[in-house]
Amino acid sequence: MKKGITLVLSVVGIILFLVFQLQAQKNVVMAVPVVKEEVYESIKESRTPVQNLTRAELQIGAVTAAREETEQRYYIPKNMDESGFRGELGGLLDGQPVSLVWKPDSAFDNTDDAVKDRHLFSCMVYSDTEYAELTVLFTGMPVMKIDGDMGAEGTQISLFDPIFGADGEYRSLQSSAYYNIRGNASKRFEKIGYKLELLENDGTTKRKETLLGMRKDDSWQLKALYSDRSKLRDKLSTELWNNIADLTQTKADTGCRMEYLELIVNGEYRGLYTLVEPTDYKSLGLDKTKDIIYKVGSDERPNDDLFVESEASQSFECGGVHIRQASKTWESGLWTPFQTFWDNAYELDTTGSLEMLYSCIDRQNFIDFDLYYNVIAGMDNRFKNIIYSTVMNKDGTYVIRRIPWDQNYSWGDDFEQGEDKDIKNIRFNPELKTKWLNEDVFRNMQALDDTLPADMLRTWKRWRESFLTEERWKAYAREQMAYLTDSGAFARDTEKWPDSENVNSTKEIESYIDARFSWLDKYLTRRQQRCIAL
Repeated sequence: MKKGITLVLSVVGIILFLVFQLQAQKNVVMAVPVVKEEVYESIKESRTPVQNLTRAELQIGAVTAAREETEQRYYIPKNMDESGFRGELGGLLDGQPVSLVWKPDSAFDNTDDAVKDRHLFSCMVYSDTEYAELTVLFTGMPVMKIDGDMGAEGTQISLFDPIFGADGEYRSLQSSAYYNIRGNASKRFEKIGYKLELLENDGTTKRKETLLGMRKDDSWQLKALYSDRSKLRDKLSTELWNNIADLTQTKADTGCRMEYLELIVNGEYRGLYTLVEPTDYKSLGLDKTKDIIYKVGSDERPNDDLFVESEASQSFECGGVHIRQASKTWESGLWTPFQTFWDNAYELDTTGSLEMLYSCIDRQNFIDFDLYYNVIAGMDNRFKNIIYSTVMNKDGTYVIRRIPWDQNYSWGDDFEQGEDKDIKNIRFNPELKTKWLNEDVFRNMQALDDTLPADMLRTWKRWRESFLTEERWKAYAREQMAYLTDSGAFARDTEKWPDSENVNSTKEIESYIDARFSWLDKYLTRRQQRCIAL
């Protein structure tokens, strides 16, 4: 009986302790007390208000938090998977540490709703004689701020990450950096993407850092996601290709990774972006002394004359193809592997042979890429936006693999032709649900290789039995959309860029997945059957 009573009392004690802890947690947010209204007002009454709010700052760790200047609000990231707050917030006046308190707010009782609803909190930094009231917005995703002129020295970037930090820590990274515009078509948009290079304090030495749980590197890209109303398509496409690469277990097939963040540049809120790892020698496991990476970035096609001209002029560009050579120094013969591929792939019907083509490409990789390209209906990946991972064999010949890049025109999105292409030209095209997309190289392969349909169907069935199910990819789309919406970032991006016509729904994508996967099942089976019948 005594043991029972003791047990009950112990349980009650634990419950009371937890209740106390939860209550205490409400009263302290990021190591800053939430004081009572009368306390908050008494602090103000005995001090003079700061007239110039630029004198006041908030810090996360030792790094000044991201501030959007127009609305004078600080963006503080919070991990949405946790009820509490990571990290410690501090206050400065004229660069000197001062006291900091939160104004009482019932929204602290449900911070998930506050984040989603973009609720504004107030805090106060104060010294013995002065005080400043500051506005804080909690976001559910990491925040990056860039301070400095594009293409100029002296730029600083800061990244605030409560989600991907090691050992459960809130990571606040500050670094010197260099940044510039990225992309071709995206340069025409008002919301632009950026190339970012981390530097040591000397402003010249590259600095490698792990960002948002991704690899350690100095080179990164920020994709603007402007043309995609859902902001999901590039993320879905990247995840799908990495599932394919995992199945092949071939390092040279590996794609990039990306994570969402919100971006503030020189005090201007720029919206929702993805931070993207480079696809390079490191990610592809290539040998910097002999392997080569080619990237096709535009629709301008090379030819034999252009190859000769580029080789003679020691140019890293030929038509829309660019060499990403590791040492960035010219070496004779850099264009030879791609020219060999070009002559035996794009000119296969006139000059090449199937045997020659298969001697310079990874046939299974090309099957994987063509199926992948058809799964997503990558309308901007038929010729351009392809990276060629080119590996030297022991005999000095090369094997080429295809890696996708920039897959925003996908999962049912298409673009209309016209000289005035802009965001308004992007549309959801239902016809893509039931349409086989032909690409030049693969069309030439299919014309001569009778075994191709069977191998494609075999690959397809393997995918369908493992990672490629309708429910998995619809669920992933819904999961990512929930993250964008619940974080508050999607609404802020929509408000900032109304011409993007954002739609926080996965309905189009899910309808595309259902129809497209089912149609490909039937199409690939029929194509093999026709081949057998012949």
